[in-house]
Amino acid sequence: MSSMALSLLSSLRNGDSLKKLLNGCKGLHSGGGRRDFRSRASGPKGRQSGLQWLGTTGVARGAEQVLSHRSPPNRTAPLCTSAGSGQDMTSSLWALYNETKKQTEDLVPAIAGNYLNPDSIFANNEMSLEDIEIYGFDYDYTLAFYSHHLHTLIFNIARDILIQEHRYPEGLREYDYISDFVIRGLHYDVQKALLMKIDAFHYIQLGTVYRGLHPVSEKEVIAMYEGSHVPLEQMSDFYGKSSHGHTMKQFMDIFSLPEMTLLSCVNDYFMKHNIDYEPVHLYKDVKEAIGDVHVRGIMYRAVEADIVFLPTVGKYIRYG
Repeated sequence: MSSMALSLLSSLRNGDSLKKLLNGCKGLHSGGGRRDFRSRASGPKGRQSGLQWLGTTGVARGAEQVLSHRSPPNRTAPLCTSAGSGQDMTSSLWALYNETKKQTEDLVPAIAGNYLNPDSIFANNEMSLEDIEIYGFDYDYTLAFYSHHLHTLIFNIARDILIQEHRYPEGLREYDYISDFVIRGLHYDVQKALLMKIDAFHYIQLGTVYRGLHPVSEKEVIAMYEGSHVPLEQMSDFYGKSSHGHTMKQFMDIFSLPEMTLLSCVNDYFMKHNIDYEPVHLYKDVKEAIGDVHVRGIMYRAVEADIVFLPTVGKYIRYG
């Protein structure tokens, strides 16, 4: 809780303190008259003083409303009537709690309703919309919501790119997209070709490590990593960027679900058929194939062709 909120709540216990707060806020603006925030926003100092005026005026109004409806404090119930009466102490504590809760609920809405002038809020005072000629929107999962069929489409197209352009075995066509195999936030060890869940403290969650489509035993994981902790220097950057040689790539994007599944399927195929391969090159090939689905516009052309005006009819777009 902010220092201002703590100060306001502490004032509830003392009517004199609340009066002093109210008088102090009024004293700051004894010049009178409603001031226009926009006229004070000529520079950094002007913007700051304008916000200060809005804040203190809102506090003054809110405090004045609460003070005008404030009932005299209840001094009839002592905290506890006797050392041996647990029931009286419980009742007194509940009474004190309920009274404090009521006072807080009375104060907070009054201040929140008068704290800011909605006509004086600007997202960016430095920008003039008259200078903007084009507006763009990132519509993926903002303006447009996709069905699980789109992930299947991305998986299939990237799989075919691996086969047709990177000369991967035709047997990969046996693999289909597995919609419930992965989730967002998983890490992939690029050098060991292992998919896993790592917590916020960089500890591998044992039981979540997969090589291909098959789990890896806890004993083997501990032997490979000499424990379950992954050093910070091996982790990827925020949002999974691993441009500095980090071996742990994190998949944070929703579109990364088919990429993780394709990586696991290709790994599984190579292991099942005893084909030697370099995990780093496999990771780069899959990443490039998935990227081509987006960069070449293949996915977007499919989505554009799927756009219809009748709800619940489209295959890739979710309506309603």
